Amino acid sequence: MLKIVRIFLIGLYIAGVMSLGILISLLRPRHPNNVYIISRMLAWKGFDILGIEYEKRDAKIHEGIGAAVYCSNHQNNMDMFPGGSCVQENTVVLGKNSIIWIPFFGQFFWLSGNIMINRSNSFKARKSMEKVTQKIREEGISVWVMPEGTRSKGKGLLPFKKGAFVTAIAAQCPIAPVVFSSYANKINLGKWKSGKIIAQCLPTISTEGMTKEDAPELMEQTRSAMLACLNKLDSEIYD
Repeated sequence: MLKIVRIFLIGLYIAGVMSLGILISLLRPRHPNNVYIISRMLAWKGFDILGIEYEKRDAKIHEGIGAAVYCSNHQNNMDMFPGGSCVQENTVVLGKNSIIWIPFFGQFFWLSGNIMINRSNSFKARKSMEKVTQKIREEGISVWVMPEGTRSKGKGLLPFKKGAFVTAIAAQCPIAPVVFSSYANKINLGKWKSGKIIAQCLPTISTEGMTKEDAPELMEQTRSAMLACLNKLDSEIYD
């Protein structure tokens, strides 16, 4: 019963926040801070409704770093809550174009200035990533990317796709990794205390002087750091 109540309440909360986000985005279309405001609002009460104990660590290391490519692990739709608490100002999110069909969330996602990518079409996907590079270079906007490209659903950290790293090198901006402890299949909404999530912000990784040929090494460096962090966080919570 508690699980059903929580799902109902969180659905109402998300719909309400997204409706406000749509209104804000209509008043100032595609403004990059629309994402920051609504993301933080989602995280504000989302964890309380879900009964999740949440801890954010070392967030200050990402403050004031300027334009960057943020890379986080991607577990399921609940990512919007820890991700929302960590997103910095002047940041947009890279997401699949199918998101637009999700009621409330999809409409806000598009109106707020996030970047849609068609992963089924390599030419269009490449053009989207070129647009990301242009935004970083010309507008000083940061981009939040989930380089696994799909939800891991409790299977750990999946292999990365290199698009985010090619983009960061092309824009000559740092990679800013963020790791969420494993929670897919571990959060029990039927319990009063349903579980715990830790978000860990990692030091930035410079791309200065790198070329496109360095993208695989940069990708592996980032993934190794994130995997080590994920294992450490999971050991702390579950061992």
